[in-house]
Amino acid sequence: MSAPRLEVRDLSKTFAGVTVLDRASMSIAPGEIHALVGQNGSGKSTLIKLISGVYRADPGGDVLVDGARVGPPVHPGQLHQQGLAFVHQDLGLVADLSVRENVRVGRHATRRISRWIDKARDRDAVRQTFDFLGIQIDPEAKVASLTPSERVAVAVARALQDRAEGSGIVVFDESSRAIPREALPAFYEMIRLLADQGTSVLLVSHNLKEVLAVTDRVTVLRNGRVVETGVPTADLDEAALTRLLLGREGALDNLVEARPPKLAPGEIEIQGVSGGRLENFTARLSRGEVVGVTGAVDSGLLDVSALLGGARPGEGRIAVDGAALDLSRARVSDFLNAGVALIPQDRAGQGLALALTVEENITAPHLTTRGSPWWTGRRWRHTETDSVLDTFGVLPRKRDAVVATLSGGNQQKVLMGKWLLGGPKLLILDDPTQAVDVGARAAILEATRKAAHQGTAILLCSAEVDDLAAVCDRVLVLVDGVVARELTGPLTPEAVLNAIFTPVAGGAA
Repeated sequence: MSAPRLEVRDLSKTFAGVTVLDRASMSIAPGEIHALVGQNGSGKSTLIKLISGVYRADPGGDVLVDGARVGPPVHPGQLHQQGLAFVHQDLGLVADLSVRENVRVGRHATRRISRWIDKARDRDAVRQTFDFLGIQIDPEAKVASLTPSERVAVAVARALQDRAEGSGIVVFDESSRAIPREALPAFYEMIRLLADQGTSVLLVSHNLKEVLAVTDRVTVLRNGRVVETGVPTADLDEAALTRLLLGREGALDNLVEARPPKLAPGEIEIQGVSGGRLENFTARLSRGEVVGVTGAVDSGLLDVSALLGGARPGEGRIAVDGAALDLSRARVSDFLNAGVALIPQDRAGQGLALALTVEENITAPHLTTRGSPWWTGRRWRHTETDSVLDTFGVLPRKRDAVVATLSGGNQQKVLMGKWLLGGPKLLILDDPTQAVDVGARAAILEATRKAAHQGTAILLCSAEVDDLAAVCDRVLVLVDGVVARELTGPLTPEAVLNAIFTPVAGGAA
């Protein structure tokens, strides 16, 4: 029998004394399409970063390709020679450069004497890879001009160039999450082509339908540990895979205090919101209510928070206690003045100023209402920051700690406190527990429920069914851009997941 194409043995990773990956092992055969699944915080990203050399594993453990040990430590500069290639969610393409420049970056052919880039040789190399993949794209075309499926093909070609046919392994790290629905069939076809040629594929995915339809076997991570590995997907259905994903250890309903809704005067009315994949999103929320929004990867879920929070223009309107906002014209300041606050998924890029202190981040949005043009005040900033630190259990408990030095969970706590401090009328949360540990996750969800009890309407946009079941009063399920189902309590993770993936009779409502 041939050696596994990729074998991972007992890989672990600890951050600041907290073990986030505990002796993970899995094996992928040549020509196999293997899935890696798990909820946010399960350890998927950490495992991929160990294999790719972004993180250095704890002592012990092995990474082998075709029986040869390549780490740890894995050296990123040697990945290609060792047979490892990675295609990440954002594809890593530069839109303003040509296809040739994107594919050949870091591997340009050069002229012998001048050392200038030999464009003709690069062009031939690109065409050779394209011929293997059955791609017909002009190497000199700008990436910005390509269709989504063509961009995926370029990213795959870059990963596979100069590789012997049928060798190596390609890791697709949530690559399908940002691919438009119409481009997914071409993406799956390319994956199957690679496997048919003998190249192995590791597909990291949240999409259970995708896993069951495309992959041969699956490895499941939960709370930093591999709970199942090498399970044939032909033996599973969505219910069985759901049970593997969720388990029952540390269930959030045991960590978050159950509280019935405490409705307050006032109402949020959302009418006809459209943009991206979202079509005519309409809903009513009472002050004091937590309403979840969820759906599959291509449902429009990824567009909801940006449109409703003012991060991206769209069509439709929001009425907050009777005051209307036109989403096609409203500015961010209009949203804030109306009492609408958004906590984005990308806390580092869009939610926090990482170079500033905890106190500066928490109090910045409130300077105009609490300070004055000539004096921002000191006492109130200290008092309010201390309140957030205590409420959320932020560690270290230091007002002057630079946010960039905090863990992801503590950064998220700071971000939550920053906006809850102002007592918003509508708080929009976009996947707030992404990549945080279970303790931080429970604290964030508990704060969400507490904010609702204090009169804030909460819209929780998430694919994490445990989160939704733990804190929501209702859940709206998106299918093909529209609300197809509404779930009311008592909510369970299984019920939410079934609502997401069960076909809608006659199409979305």
